[in-house]
Amino acid sequence: MSGLAFSRREMIVAGLLAGAAPAWAMQPGSQDARLAAFFEEVWQRNLARSPGLQSNLGLRSGRDRWPQVGEAHAAEEAELVRRDLAALDRFDRSALSSDAQLSYDLFRYENEQSLTAHRWRLNRYPVCQMRGPQRSVPSTLISDHPIADSADAEAYVARLHRVRPYLGEIVAHLELQARHGTRPPDFSYPLVIANIENLLRGAPFDASGSDSPILADFKAKVGALDIDEAARARLVRDAEAGLTEGFGPGFRHLIEHLRESERIVDRNDGVWQLPEGEAYYAAALAMETTLPTSPAEVHRIGHEEVARIHGEMRALMPRLDFSGSLQQLFVHARTSDRLYYPNSDEGRARFLGEMRARIDEVSARLDEIMTRRPRANVVVERVPLWMEVSAATAGYFAPSADGSRPGRLLVNQREMRNLPVYELSALAYHEGVPGHHLERAVSRELTGLPKFRQYGGYTAFSEGWALYAEQLPLEMDLYADAWQEFGRLSMELMRAGRLVVDTGVHALRWSREQAIAWLDENTPSNHADNVTAIQRYIVTPGQACAYEMGKLKLVELRARVQARLGPRFDLRRFHDVVLGSGPLPLPMLDANVERWIGEGGEA
Repeated sequence: MSGLAFSRREMIVAGLLAGAAPAWAMQPGSQDARLAAFFEEVWQRNLARSPGLQSNLGLRSGRDRWPQVGEAHAAEEAELVRRDLAALDRFDRSALSSDAQLSYDLFRYENEQSLTAHRWRLNRYPVCQMRGPQRSVPSTLISDHPIADSADAEAYVARLHRVRPYLGEIVAHLELQARHGTRPPDFSYPLVIANIENLLRGAPFDASGSDSPILADFKAKVGALDIDEAARARLVRDAEAGLTEGFGPGFRHLIEHLRESERIVDRNDGVWQLPEGEAYYAAALAMETTLPTSPAEVHRIGHEEVARIHGEMRALMPRLDFSGSLQQLFVHARTSDRLYYPNSDEGRARFLGEMRARIDEVSARLDEIMTRRPRANVVVERVPLWMEVSAATAGYFAPSADGSRPGRLLVNQREMRNLPVYELSALAYHEGVPGHHLERAVSRELTGLPKFRQYGGYTAFSEGWALYAEQLPLEMDLYADAWQEFGRLSMELMRAGRLVVDTGVHALRWSREQAIAWLDENTPSNHADNVTAIQRYIVTPGQACAYEMGKLKLVELRARVQARLGPRFDLRRFHDVVLGSGPLPLPMLDANVERWIGEGGEA
């Protein structure tokens, strides 16, 4: 082959970057129509470059591949974003409708944020206990890779083989970060390694007599196919080869890198220790909260909110039939056996069953708080055992675009003392309905939006809504008793406390122990929970601050609408407006609501 030959991928990228006349530029009609065509072209291009997104949306394309994570790909992505922004400048914003102007502004914001993230990519921890291939690879295979026929099974096997080169790229990136001066904090290494070792336990990796999580998943899916036994046995053998030749070696290579890095790394807590760490944290805080704020301002707000919630807890004490100090109440909440279900299969099943009942109860009365009702269902399940050691208390996963996969609420039941019964209602409302499931399902079912808006998201918007949504069932009289109301306050207190400790660790240079002690003193969460929480905040700087900041913005907007509209205020219409444009950065949500107020607050 000639030295001038190019791979198909290289030719595609060269074409994307060459500036050939795009289809949207030839689109007849209005500025709105041309802008919509531009957005669709960019979306389809980005989708084609993202097998992970394809799987998440329930698409079969790209189901045999993993994302590219190398520096060359990152540079390509950044250059494409710059060209997209240049193309956006060719549109006359003043000639667009108000809806199209919002899409225009949001596209610019997202792409500028993408370039900011690219700027700081070497400071971010891509492999830690909260994220990384040890979570994304098995989650994609188990949750996002259905097997409806032999072709799907063969694509699954191809993915198993390709884990090895994929993780090779990840290790190369980690080595580049290490040369830059960025290594994950010391505590994350054993957590990640333990997660990987769980994936490599069982057949075909050992003779324990049970199947590894991935092989068990593959066998279950292939077992449901309408094919003969010989074909099924062949597919299983192929999967075992994929695991032993691709999946296993790839993850062992990652473990080798992590163990070597663990021997070198010094203890590190706040990202202020990283290259340009203070500037990085300021950028991370702005990206996560979507607000032009500062660490000092967020820290101040955190202390104010903690004081407010402490006051509400003290006011609730008579209804809890408890006398004593707030700290004594916290000790009681941590230690009283009647506030926890047993650490048994029966206790776990009861907890999940009651969460389902809470979601069903509020879903039946959803028309009282909004007119939009999602078509997709939500299922409540236990976090898979292989992921428990590093998973958060609970998490929500949106339904697929085609409706084939419902929304999923996963609860980490590794230790039931981490799941106080008094937080059960608020947790169900936050992760399920009217929280994450309502918001994400409504967003995915919106029509007429560019796909980048329909499937996009912002932590401050989504988590802000979910935290705000915890109080809506209180207004509907659905919290069963005072202890469940205490649980709602307890969960918000945790989110308000994050403003204090996240900025404390990353900006004020608090030690890990100092931040844990602060949570021990100011929240009812147990010490082990607080250790896990601080470890999370250390590896995801700024992210935890988005919850309370988003909730406070929604409370502020609701109060503003009520004051301005007076007797014309309709809570359902307000919620429709908040969720009706899909996820938005908080300043754009503010502008959207302000525009609606100016139009009279009508539907």
